[in-house]
Amino acid sequence: MDNSLMKRKRYAMKIVREGLKSPFYRLISTETFAGVSTAFYLDQEKVTLYGVSGYYTIYRKNGDKMECLYVGKTDDSLHGRINRWAKGVAGKLRPDENHSAAKKARKDGVRLSDELYVKIITEKDIRRIVDDIDIRCEPLDEWIAPIVKSRYNYRTFNTGLETFFE
Repeated sequence: MDNSLMKRKRYAMKIVREGLKSPFYRLISTETFAGVSTAFYLDQEKVTLYGVSGYYTIYRKNGDKMECLYVGKTDDSLHGRINRWAKGVAGKLRPDENHSAAKKARKDGVRLSDELYVKIITEKDIRRIVDDIDIRCEPLDEWIAPIVKSRYNYRTFNTGLETFFE
């Protein structure tokens, strides 16, 4: 296997291991006239993710299991990116917005009223974990998604590398 591919896989695995240590934040989204209002809670306390960059995974609780729905990355605001996903699930995206994974989730029956949760890993944590600056700037969410078995990540290796993660 190509050494550069193995390197990316190793970093993605490190990020997943670190991310799994982070808590689940409860994602509460409410439809509004103009779109969706989103809030995050940790043990009943509201948490702000405005201006925080990094990776995020969105989960749906299904019985006693957590199903990973989507993995994403933002260089700007976790709150904004997760809110965009919620708007897509609610069918409230503006014509100039798009989130194909959220649209697919909506079509498959995912609703804002489901028990939704988020795990995050900040850009600060990523800099600590990934010391290769070239790889750090790549979209490692495409490498993380198959490891956590994300259901709606579309750009994740339709190139025959699916078994690379097994």
